[in-house]
Amino acid sequence: MAMLLALVALVSTPASAQIVCPPGQQPICFSGTCLCVPGSATDTKAVYDRMQRMTTLALQNWIQQSRDRLIAGGVEPMPLHIRSQLEPFFDLAVLETAHYRVGDEMALNAGNTLLRNPDVNAVTLIDVIVFRHERDAQDNVALWAHELKHVEQYLEWGVAEFARRYTLDYRAVERPAYALEREVEEALREEQAQR
Repeated sequence: MAMLLALVALVSTPASAQIVCPPGQQPICFSGTCLCVPGSATDTKAVYDRMQRMTTLALQNWIQQSRDRLIAGGVEPMPLHIRSQLEPFFDLAVLETAHYRVGDEMALNAGNTLLRNPDVNAVTLIDVIVFRHERDAQDNVALWAHELKHVEQYLEWGVAEFARRYTLDYRAVERPAYALEREVEEALREEQAQR
């Protein structure tokens, strides 16, 4: 697991020239820190591409195995009062597919690292959402929207493509989920104001 997390941190940082290297050297970036190494751009791109493929496969396997472990341990269906509030935002397939569990520290701690966010309150593993706190699972409609966006992405892309996209540019995967979370928060505020 530690190797997977290190690889995701390494590869999800684009190897773009964040520093200027002397002639005959190319930048290699590791988790936001770049250094110059001897070799051609083709050499460093080949290494980067290999690392990308290895990281994607490792992440894909971890997601699938973690999800399978959670299912075997028992999951709950989405609470109906949450589902009813999110029906305007999702296809029925997404709402019927999603299940949840509260408090799986192994998945959440890995999620902290993978998502580079020490305040992770939920992690989505294909169709299982793991919440850190029971109150979020029962009451946080906006967080559910964010996580259901990832369920939707898994359904649309599959696990392999989700892992590839996440290791390539996790921000591009998270951006629509955060946008929907904000949209749902705003809709809930407007609904409250009308009461």
